[in-house]
Amino acid sequence: MNITTRYNKIGATLLIAALASSNAFGAGSWKGIQFGGFASQGYLVNSGDNDYLGETSEGTFDFREYAASASYATGEWRIGAQVFGQKLGVYGNDELALDWASIDYQPAQWLGFRAGRVKTPRGLYNEALDVDSIRPFVLMPQSVYDARLRDFNASFDGVMMFGNVAIGDSNSFDYKVYHGDIPMKVESGANDYFNQDLPYPNTSIGMDSATGGSIFWNTGLDGLRLGYSASVFDNFNMDREVSFGPGFPPVILNRGTQDYKRQLLSAEYSVGDWVFAGEMGRETALYDITDADGNSFDIFLDFEVEYAYASVARRLSEKFEVGAYYSYSMETQVSSDGVTAFPDYEQADLSVSVRYDYNYNLLFKLEAHYMDGSGKIFSTPSYLQPVEDRDGSWMLFAAKTTYTF
Repeated sequence: MNITTRYNKIGATLLIAALASSNAFGAGSWKGIQFGGFASQGYLVNSGDNDYLGETSEGTFDFREYAASASYATGEWRIGAQVFGQKLGVYGNDELALDWASIDYQPAQWLGFRAGRVKTPRGLYNEALDVDSIRPFVLMPQSVYDARLRDFNASFDGVMMFGNVAIGDSNSFDYKVYHGDIPMKVESGANDYFNQDLPYPNTSIGMDSATGGSIFWNTGLDGLRLGYSASVFDNFNMDREVSFGPGFPPVILNRGTQDYKRQLLSAEYSVGDWVFAGEMGRETALYDITDADGNSFDIFLDFEVEYAYASVARRLSEKFEVGAYYSYSMETQVSSDGVTAFPDYEQADLSVSVRYDYNYNLLFKLEAHYMDGSGKIFSTPSYLQPVEDRDGSWMLFAAKTTYTF
């Protein structure tokens, strides 16, 4: 462990301990600058031998997040930033990073501009995943909001146009359109997600640009929102070091696609103490396999993922809230060479949750999952978990406490 990583881990532990023991620490302001943040610590354990979201077959405390933010607004301008750290199994490593940092200019309700490192508009909750206090769930439905893909889903570097357009007295539309880039690292959950098919390590992963947006209809029925989100990642590619056997030097092969596309339909209805939500989406790509010089092998990989979930949550009292959801995902890959066969990566997740609010700042959550299938377990070159060796059905249990300030 290098000294920077060691200090980051010590700092993270001290931050969580200090916030958890504090009764008076809260959000504040100084000369118009608003400060806030959170720290959470959780525990994950599952039945059987599957390791999902970390070494959960043995039980793990490597499940925490923490952040601090500051923002300032004056007139039509707003500026803000947040630093974020996490530990989720082998990901995050308790290293603090710039999560978002942007400047807004909004001269009218229907028109605004944002630039910098910007939260990605995707679905109902992607921009608010850090706000643990707005939901009872420990883990959001992983078919859509996979915790291991935060570096891919959370934010982008670029520009955005946004606004709210009123239609009549009771309807309006919120829109966001963006263009930029998503920096990606080999040591990340996103890299492992896109390396599920062959036991060879990626040496690089990236894209030329990301373009997308979202539109949400705030309907005339109070509490009902309907939305659509889409993204296109241009020249999304991965270099992979492949060995063809003893005596052969390893070669670099590239798996790339001009258009990796994502789409997501969303619906949410809040009425009284109830919140109902559901989302369904699809991702597609056609990968071309080339050598280091860009020569195509005329081998194409058709990649498709479909996913959906339905959730319900109810506030029982000032202290207690409960929730449940059913989440499903299916990933398929088909090779044009007619030789390479890939399994379907399928997983269903039935979850129930309970939340207890100790006070305004501190909350506790417990959650149980019944998993049918194991398609969202990562099998990587450094930690193989072949599909045929996984438990087909299993339980996952999660506990979490979060202090928000």
